Amino acid sequence: METSEFQRALTRGFGRAVLHLRKHDGHAYRVMILDACLHNRAYDPQVEGSRARYMMDVMRESGEMAFFTDALLRSLSDTEHDWDTPQRFELARRLCQGGNAEARDAMYAAFRNSEISATDVAVEFIELDGIQGLLFAVSQIGSQMAQNPEQWEDDFLLKEARRLCGQETVDATLQDAAKTDASIRAYLDGVNKNIALRTATHKPNPKDMTYGQIHSLIETGQAGGLLVEWAQTASDSELQAAAHDLTQEHDPQKLKSYLTLFRKKRFPLGIFVLLNLVELADGPVPRHALMVLANFQDENIRSLAFKLIETTSSKRDYSIDLLVNNFQNGDHRIVETWCNAETDPGVINAFGRSLRDFFAAHPDTDTEERLLMSLYEKEPCAHCRCYIIERLNHLNALTEDMRRECAYDSYAETRSLVKAGTTI
Repeated sequence: METSEFQRALTRGFGRAVLHLRKHDGHAYRVMILDACLHNRAYDPQVEGSRARYMMDVMRESGEMAFFTDALLRSLSDTEHDWDTPQRFELARRLCQGGNAEARDAMYAAFRNSEISATDVAVEFIELDGIQGLLFAVSQIGSQMAQNPEQWEDDFLLKEARRLCGQETVDATLQDAAKTDASIRAYLDGVNKNIALRTATHKPNPKDMTYGQIHSLIETGQAGGLLVEWAQTASDSELQAAAHDLTQEHDPQKLKSYLTLFRKKRFPLGIFVLLNLVELADGPVPRHALMVLANFQDENIRSLAFKLIETTSSKRDYSIDLLVNNFQNGDHRIVETWCNAETDPGVINAFGRSLRDFFAAHPDTDTEERLLMSLYEKEPCAHCRCYIIERLNHLNALTEDMRRECAYDSYAETRSLVKAGTTI
C-alpha cells in the first residue's frame, strides 16, 4: 500500500489500514498515525463520533504503542475543546482499562487542572471508575459553574451516568454528596434550573396550532422544528396562506422557514416562484427551494437537474433528488455517470443519500450494486458508508474482502453489522 493510499484509508476510517499494519512496519506511517490519534479526522464527527476504538487498533498493530501513548497522554492538557478532546480522553480511558496506570493519572490531572468540562469528556470518568468517576467529574464541572453562573449544563451527563450505574444509585449518591460538597450542589442546581426552563418553554403540539400562530413564530424566528409537522395536517386554505406569505417575503431566514413548511407538502402556487428562488446565490434559501421542487413532476424541474450538473453548480448535489419524481427510461445510466464523474466529497456524500430514494422509487439491482461498490470507496462519511454496507449485504453483494476490513472500520455500527452478518 502506497503511503498516500494508507493516508486515505486512515482518514476515511477503513479497516484496511489496520489489516495492512498487521503485515507491514508501522514506522513509515508514524506521523500520520499520530495525527489521527490526536485529531478526530472523521468527515462528520457529530454523527460518526469518536474514532478511539479504531485508533486503538491502529496503534496496537503499528508496533509503536509506547510512542503514541506518550504523545497522547501529554496532549490531554490541551485546553481547546473540539472533536479532538473527547477522542483523546476516550483513547486514554481505553489505555487505562488495558492496564496503563499512567493513563488514569493523566486523565484526572488534565481534567482537574484545565478548563475542560465538556460532558462528553466527563463521561469517560464514569466509564472508567463508575460512581467515583461521576463524583469527580461533577465536582469539577460544578466548581466551574460556581465561578461562572452563565455556564450552561444540560442533563446529558446525568442520563449517561444513570444508564451506566443505575438511576437510583446515581440520584441517591449525588443528593447525598451535595449536602457537603458545594461544587456538586452548584452542578445539580444549575442542571435542575435548565431542566425547569426547558420544561416551561416546551413548544405546543403543532397539530393544535393555527396558521396565525405559525406565522407569528416565523416572524419572530421561533418556529424551530414545528413547521414540517404542522404542515402535514394543515388545511388547504392554511397552506395557501403560507404560500402567499412566502411570495411576499424577502428575509432569508423567514423564507427558509416558509419553504420548510413545504418540504413534505406540495407547494400550491406552482413551481416558478421556487425556480426563481433557486437562482439566488447559494445558501439555505435556494437549497430549501430545491427540496420543495423535488416534490413536483415537471419537465422544467428535470431540465434544472441536468443544468445543475452541466454547469457544475454548487447546488448540483440536489440533482438526483429532482429526478426521483421526474424519471425517464435511461436515467439509471445517467445517474451512474454523474456519480462516477463526481470528485467533490460533499456532493458525493449528498448523492449517496439521494440514491436511497432514487432506487427505492426506481429499482435496478445491477446499477445499484455497481454504484454502491463505487461509492464504498468514495464516500467520505463512515456513518453513510455503513448504509452502503448494509445495502450491499441485503443485495448479497458484499465481498469477503469488504466484510473482513469492515470488522475494523472506524464506525462501530459497521463493525456490528458485519459481525452479525445481517442487516441492521
